[in-house]
Amino acid sequence: MEPKSLIYAELLPNIRQISLAISLSSPSSQTSTRVTITADGEEVQLQHHGDIETLKLPAKAALGGAVLPIQKPGATALSWRLPLQQTSPASPLASRQGEATDGRVSPWSATDLQTGSGVSCRRCGTVLVKNDAITVWKDLPSENWAEMMEFWHCHKPDNKDDHSHAHAARDHVASSTSPSNGHMEKADESSLAARGYGASSIISAQEGVGFVDLTALLFAESNCFAVTFSRSAYECGSTNREDLMSSNIPASQSLNIFCSSCHSQIGFFNFRTAAVTLLKWQISCKSASGAAPGISECLAATLVSTISRSGSSKSLLTPISGTVATSKGAAANTTDDTVVHIWVLNSNIVYSSSGSAAAPTAVAAEVKAAQAGTPAIKLLYRLIPHEEADRMLEIVTCDAQEINLPAEALGRIEKLLDGSNLLFPPAERTFKEWKVGVLTR
Repeated sequence: MEPKSLIYAELLPNIRQISLAISLSSPSSQTSTRVTITADGEEVQLQHHGDIETLKLPAKAALGGAVLPIQKPGATALSWRLPLQQTSPASPLASRQGEATDGRVSPWSATDLQTGSGVSCRRCGTVLVKNDAITVWKDLPSENWAEMMEFWHCHKPDNKDDHSHAHAARDHVASSTSPSNGHMEKADESSLAARGYGASSIISAQEGVGFVDLTALLFAESNCFAVTFSRSAYECGSTNREDLMSSNIPASQSLNIFCSSCHSQIGFFNFRTAAVTLLKWQISCKSASGAAPGISECLAATLVSTISRSGSSKSLLTPISGTVATSKGAAANTTDDTVVHIWVLNSNIVYSSSGSAAAPTAVAAEVKAAQAGTPAIKLLYRLIPHEEADRMLEIVTCDAQEINLPAEALGRIEKLLDGSNLLFPPAERTFKEWKVGVLTR
């Protein structure tokens, strides 16, 4: 069967233009190929050898009713730059709800979730956290919160006495050669920890409190029901976590958590925080917006937050220690020995593509390439061996940030990115050893 033509359009807000690219199923010609902008500037229409295809542009183009010239007759790849209408906003994402001043776009924030709402498995509807069990939702701070709080304590302007005493103590430690130096430094760290924001401080699960992260909701184990803990697959698990504690497990490791009814992996248990961590894209919860975030939105929010916090546009998606890919839903090539290397090109694009039907069925619902403009992150990605990722992270000048996710999620992310790669014309799907993809925001 002859492949259909593909139309891809992307808004370029900084220069107020729309990038339009078309991949034809056969060579173009002046007589059989015609590309037209509709009179209202909202759509582009392609006529090629009797076939007609229409795509809604991500913004209104100024060339309403214009016929675009075919620069190279006989070519299968065509491209243009279309100017925006004067009345069309340059950045449709500028006023989106949920976008914080630090660049974090958090699906299902604490203010969005309804107080007292229960939590259920998205796949089978089994209740995991009962109604009214959670009396308050709290957003978790960004990952560098402890460092910032420690810095604020040492340099806060409203307590000059503490400020001078802290610096005097540090000057004394720096100039003294007595054996008590280490004791004083430990005492200073203990003082910070006692205030709750030392470098070693952590946020632990609390009964009746639902902590909200960018990708997950955290609960006390006593608030959760119908969950099965396991070090590997569901069949090797138990509904009583204590059954798995026969041997010592490092605090850095985690357990997989499954829905006891449908056996789907819904999260992991973190020993360090003693929290049942349920992934947002695997559960349902009542929210003011009514929307249920997918893995694409959650990963996009994490990448945007990472860029805002570190200034780095490159990330390494590595499996959380102790979690393993446990189902056929995980990509065959994504294992504990493989890491997804991501390079964000633009964290604030709006695009339209006629290639959404080409996405694999398993991820078609999450590759939201609708006819209307879709807000997204545009990125490059590739799979690299875990050993190579470890070497990169050990280098002092490493420009990539590490993001830990369950191994099961990494398999879904690879499939999702491969599906989004098909939204682009074939000539724009790769760059050297990288593939091009998008994540819906």
